[in-house]
Amino acid sequence: MTSFFPQATKLAKRLASLRANDPAEFYFSGLFLSFWATLALFPVGYGWREVMPPVCLFFLLLYYRHAWTRSVLARLKVFPLFCCFWAMLLIGVIFSAQPLASLLHAGTGINKGFILPFIAMECVREEKDLRRLVLACVFACFWQGVDGVWQAYSGRDFVMGYPLSHGRLTGSIGDYPVGNYIALALIPAAALWFILREKYGRAASALLSVAVLWPACFLLLGAAARSGMLALAAASGLWCRLVHKGDSLLRRYFLPFAMSLCLLALCFALTPRRGAVSAVGIADDGRWKLWELGWRVFCEHPWFGAGAGQYNAAFRALGLVPASGDPITISHPHNLYLDMLYAHGLVGFTAGMIFLFGFLFWGYRRIRPGLLAEWRGRAAGLYWHLAAAFWVGYAGWLVNGIFGHDFYRTWWLGLAMSYLGIMTGAVVNGIRPENDEEGRA
Repeated sequence: MTSFFPQATKLAKRLASLRANDPAEFYFSGLFLSFWATLALFPVGYGWREVMPPVCLFFLLLYYRHAWTRSVLARLKVFPLFCCFWAMLLIGVIFSAQPLASLLHAGTGINKGFILPFIAMECVREEKDLRRLVLACVFACFWQGVDGVWQAYSGRDFVMGYPLSHGRLTGSIGDYPVGNYIALALIPAAALWFILREKYGRAASALLSVAVLWPACFLLLGAAARSGMLALAAASGLWCRLVHKGDSLLRRYFLPFAMSLCLLALCFALTPRRGAVSAVGIADDGRWKLWELGWRVFCEHPWFGAGAGQYNAAFRALGLVPASGDPITISHPHNLYLDMLYAHGLVGFTAGMIFLFGFLFWGYRRIRPGLLAEWRGRAAGLYWHLAAAFWVGYAGWLVNGIFGHDFYRTWWLGLAMSYLGIMTGAVVNGIRPENDEEGRA
């Protein structure tokens, strides 16, 4: 205790000196540390996800004040994609059957999702930053996985005391969609393998990776979230597509697809109860009826939609009801794309797709040349490996959305926007090889 105060005083003096001599670096440090903590403790509770993005925003605005010209946002040439996003949001509110209700529904994402891409993109300036952000995801997977193991053993998670839900693990998120979270968090966390391989051999790296990530895999299987497993399987195929280059259809498409199917089959095999349902009773899945309701609502409001968050009110106004097993109060169609379509109509949906897939393809065309250069030994370091891990994480969210939540689900959207921002910052600040034909695109 006696040595604590002198150390604290010394640290305070160093911080004061940094703020006086280099305020941009001082505020960047605050921004990075607060965002790192946001990712690392993301599933700890709603309060954390409510408070931390505004804390990050505070440091971000001060960083912009002192270093705007060298910020990622000032150099982002695809900024109009964000305008498409905002146009979709406005359509979902202005043309809603209940504008105030839609404003309140969409507005919950302002501090927990909409600002996160701008926060995250400024947190990537060099490879060291990407390494630390990967380790934040690793840390989140580890402690949340251990929480799932403890919940399986004791019946309650050790953070919030949540019990299992219908026999499925919930972690500290409190419901089995934790499987979707942990699947998406595992995608960038898997880049731990590349970090370990710099110092250790294959066997040691594999053992260390398994030791750190097996609790998260246990939680994924215990939550039995099939859409999360689908996202993880698709991520493996996307990675194969990123690192393989060839003109043959076999290498370009079949191998990634086969890899995805194998991993998906393995996940289902390890969750026999949910796997049996998916194989035998797929025709009776209530999602098909929910999708039908979403389509009927869209057909009633084809151009500008029924409004954000108006799924339940809209299908009940048409005299429709969900299939047996789903409550009449169901709030979303369990499909990201149908949710955007019914809520924003064709006009808003088109703007939203330009935003979501515009960043996806923009990132792919710029990350892949650098990744191939590193993969083949023509470039040193892991910069593009780690950037690609977050690109795949963002792509995994788009796959997860096929059977996943509604677009405005705050924790789900917030995680995706964080990955999008990290990928964007990496692309803007990365140096791409100019001798690769894809690097000129």
